[in-house]
Amino acid sequence: MNCKQIEEKFIDYLDDNLDQQERETITAHITNCNSCKESLHELRLILNGIDNTDQELPNTTLKKDFEEMLEQEKKSLSESKVVSLHNSSKKYWKTALQIAATIALIISSYFYGKQQNNASFSKEMAVLEKEKIQLKQEVTISLIENESASKRLQAVNYAEEFEKPGNDILEALISKMFYDDHINVRLAAAEALAKFSDLEMVRKSFINALETEQDPGMQIELIQILVSIQEKRAVPSMEKLLQNEETPSYVKDQVNIGLPNLI
Repeated sequence: MNCKQIEEKFIDYLDDNLDQQERETITAHITNCNSCKESLHELRLILNGIDNTDQELPNTTLKKDFEEMLEQEKKSLSESKVVSLHNSSKKYWKTALQIAATIALIISSYFYGKQQNNASFSKEMAVLEKEKIQLKQEVTISLIENESASKRLQAVNYAEEFEKPGNDILEALISKMFYDDHINVRLAAAEALAKFSDLEMVRKSFINALETEQDPGMQIELIQILVSIQEKRAVPSMEKLLQNEETPSYVKDQVNIGLPNLI
């Protein structure tokens, strides 16, 4: 395999989702390829390092240098509108990973730079936390559009971890629930969205999905979610399933179980 093919398997490699032969092939390659070894290290930082850092105030010079670097990198990223990993260049995602690695490094340096804990410190930390979350969302959206179903599934799991996801994350999940060509990704997207069912755009997406969904497994998943969130506006859609002769009997059984809880 060449470097591009190796990099496309990095997430599965880190998650131990490869067979023994593929894993040995990649291990042998990165042992002898400094570029791929560096890329793998950067990917580890963004997927595992950012969430496991202490928050202590760095010295003034370190913070100033970091802020200047971050603004330059953010400006560079904003010029590129492509977020799909399989359509974007290697430069895009490596730049994103480099920012993440730097953020992780700066935050971890707090451990060594303890100073006073005051209002200014809290404000600075809030800004830094916001930047970190924004970056994680951008990378998650990129992974959601990956050509590999296993990577898309992993990205959906990452998206579910956000406490307050932005509209871009929600829209990406809704798109996967409706249109992904892999049923497991669609089911996972629906399950992830259920966590954010207090939002109107999410509740409407469940109702609209049930109106058009043809896969029995997805129909059952949507019915269960709509019943669990007590979405009474879904009653007409469920009644249509009961009236449709093509609806499988086991789907109708699920409707009959859930419908009384909404009426």
